[in-house]
Amino acid sequence: MEPDDVVMSQVAYEQLLDATPDSVLDSALDSLFLDHDLAAFAPVAYDSTAALRWVDSVMASLTPDEKIGQLFIVHLPTQSGVRRVVQDKAMKAVQEYGVGGFLVSRTMKPRDVFAESQRLQQAAKVPLFFAADYERGVGRFNNALTELPSNMALGATRDTVLAAAAGRLTALESRAIGVNLLFAPVVDVNNNPANPIINIRSYGEDAELVSQMAAAFVHEAERYGVMTTLKHFPGHGNTSVDSHARMGMVQGDAAALDSIELRPYREVLRGKYPPAGVMTAHLWVRAIDDHPLPATFSPNLLRTILRDSLGFDGFIVTDDIKMGALQNTYDVQERIVRPLQAGANIILTPASQPQAVDAVKAALRRGDLSQEDIDESVRRVLVAKARAGLHRARFSSEATLDYLLEKPRGAYIAQTMADRAVTLLKANDTLPIQADGQIALVQMSNTRSSESIAKAMGFFNEMLVPAADVRPGTKPSTGDINTALQAVGDAEVVVLALYLRLQSGRGEAGLFERQDRLVHRILEQGKPVVLVTFGNPYAVIPFSEADVLLVAYEQSLESVATVAGILQGMQSARGTLPITVDSYAYGSGLVE
Repeated sequence: MEPDDVVMSQVAYEQLLDATPDSVLDSALDSLFLDHDLAAFAPVAYDSTAALRWVDSVMASLTPDEKIGQLFIVHLPTQSGVRRVVQDKAMKAVQEYGVGGFLVSRTMKPRDVFAESQRLQQAAKVPLFFAADYERGVGRFNNALTELPSNMALGATRDTVLAAAAGRLTALESRAIGVNLLFAPVVDVNNNPANPIINIRSYGEDAELVSQMAAAFVHEAERYGVMTTLKHFPGHGNTSVDSHARMGMVQGDAAALDSIELRPYREVLRGKYPPAGVMTAHLWVRAIDDHPLPATFSPNLLRTILRDSLGFDGFIVTDDIKMGALQNTYDVQERIVRPLQAGANIILTPASQPQAVDAVKAALRRGDLSQEDIDESVRRVLVAKARAGLHRARFSSEATLDYLLEKPRGAYIAQTMADRAVTLLKANDTLPIQADGQIALVQMSNTRSSESIAKAMGFFNEMLVPAADVRPGTKPSTGDINTALQAVGDAEVVVLALYLRLQSGRGEAGLFERQDRLVHRILEQGKPVVLVTFGNPYAVIPFSEADVLLVAYEQSLESVATVAGILQGMQSARGTLPITVDSYAYGSGLVE
């Protein structure tokens, strides 16, 4: 990072935390949004007096059953494989059960999200949350909205202005399609290299860096009218277990928990625009609870620490209650009622809404929950909806969406982030690769079928123009291996690109066994090898004998373009590691 960049980032961060005028941050950010109509995309004003009057009015109008409905965010139901909304089922969730909102799939097309959000908002008595896990922005490779680099890529830039830009852009594009609640940012401190599910979703291994980047993201997203959710409380970074599969344990004592896992929450919650929500993790924190208990069920964590010690006053939402960490051990009744008893306010994505409602009603009859408990949760939900401006305007503007889909207006921002993030760990005179050199491009993914990775592979091929482009599958056959080795034998230099995506429930984020063996076979051929990871940066460890090690933190087209530019000598590498990767320490990187 250039000295001026460091100064700008630190000044911006201090202003975020000290609540100095937003206009100072705007001067640093607006240059990234020159392709947007800044007058049209202004911050959203919040009138707390009018909002609380609305909350009181709605609370007084709701029946007991309608209040129970507000406790749930359910999946926006889609037909398997075709991504079309099952409209009757979605409408039933609104009209019969009065759900609080829907969770939108990232793979849905922007216009489909817009159409369904407007249709269902029209039918709802209480404005709906439309939530999404837009941890890397709203767009994908196949639309004009913006797919951003991963959080870890932003951590590699060390620039809070870019993190703030990510928050603003995600808010603008979310609002345009009808999404008003982000299950982002991830504030887990990824200090366990064996973590199979957080990894590049984290800003890094340093609690201070995570705090700075998350504070900047939240500040801008909330300021521009979309509610944010810090996750996964109290921290999912220091575990080697994927809670989609089973319950893990957070390592460390109470002092470590306070100084590492809880630090981002403490710092972000004291910001001028604090997050609306916090999402719980299905992990046992042994330093807090003596016996195995998911944080989602823990009053010690949700009430004593999050509410009382950290002073959080927004809503608490569970992670998906169908995840293996809960489902393997607890029945439906427990997965619905115990979080509410512990202090959660929203239950995320129960499998059956009738069962979920019945569970709450049964708990009320038994006295396991009180009407006061329900009312407190509903009030927190309504306050957040008012903060999102849903009490004034629950609908989005189709003209605004048309404007954003007209061309990729956020592409420059994403490219700036990628250019500042990609990290060169090791190099020799193999770089730059000569244009007339005989290049063998070998591309492998640990995902069996991915449209976005296939698009990235095709784009990388176009950028490098290799003599051969070989793409072995997750279980390379003998023929695949021979084809790859033949291409390597004919080449002057080998570019080995690994697209390593996190996969829920798999338990690790690297290559499959036969792919791993093929990489070692290629390294043994004696040809200069440039190894690029598009994804999990820890994956370079077993292949460190490669001549060049280059880390991109995901497979967005912007990151592919940056990597190609570095390999061909058209631009320099500017990122530094926000984690420790074996012998490459935090902050490593051959910054040119």
